[in-house]
Amino acid sequence: MRNRQFYPAILVTSILFSLIGCASGPATLQQGPDAETTKDGLVKVDNSKLALSYARPNVNWQQYSKLYFKPTKVTNDHPDDYRAPKIDRQSDGLNATYDLPQASLDKMALQFSKTVADVFNSEQPFELVTQAGPNTLIIETAVTDIRLTAPIEKSRRSFNSSGKTYTQSSGSMVLLAVLKDAESGEVLAKAADRAMGFDQWRQNTQVFNWGDVKTVYRRWANDFKNALIEANAQTGN
Repeated sequence: MRNRQFYPAILVTSILFSLIGCASGPATLQQGPDAETTKDGLVKVDNSKLALSYARPNVNWQQYSKLYFKPTKVTNDHPDDYRAPKIDRQSDGLNATYDLPQASLDKMALQFSKTVADVFNSEQPFELVTQAGPNTLIIETAVTDIRLTAPIEKSRRSFNSSGKTYTQSSGSMVLLAVLKDAESGEVLAKAADRAMGFDQWRQNTQVFNWGDVKTVYRRWANDFKNALIEANAQTGN
């Protein structure tokens, strides 16, 4: 099954950018006849703090002092051209799988909300609200295309035999965001990132992998917050 709601074609064309790294120079909308523009009128942002961003020109970002994050969607969905890792039933086991169970997906969704609440705290220039209203940005997010570097721990043969599995990274995931004006429903911006776990060889366990999820979430939330702050500041210039 494929979830197309959060897979606009313009976002997945360059989705393999990594979140790791930083932009050089201030974020600016592309201009001129060669500017990359989506079907709904969004223009690509160069030097974005997020890997891939599109925004509507001439938005007064300073009018938005409140943020309403809708509950995030976390799925095992992948783009149509995804090829699942081959499972060696002899070494990985008969029950090995790369798809996270629903309980894990629900846990990841809950952690995302906790991370957002922690990053956008009372010391930040935005107020988190629980419903849409005036001066509010609606932010729809999704975590998808989760690609593990090893079958989930409890499904592996090594888990039941007390063996150990080592990988260079726990894997990666795509984080998508769509920003809308709360009153009109107009889409103002879209962003996408492929975020990776730590790039180092270590034992692949649920504990380490969960730590990577928290790190990726916090990194994304901070970059997203900084992008909003920068857009707000540029509007005032």
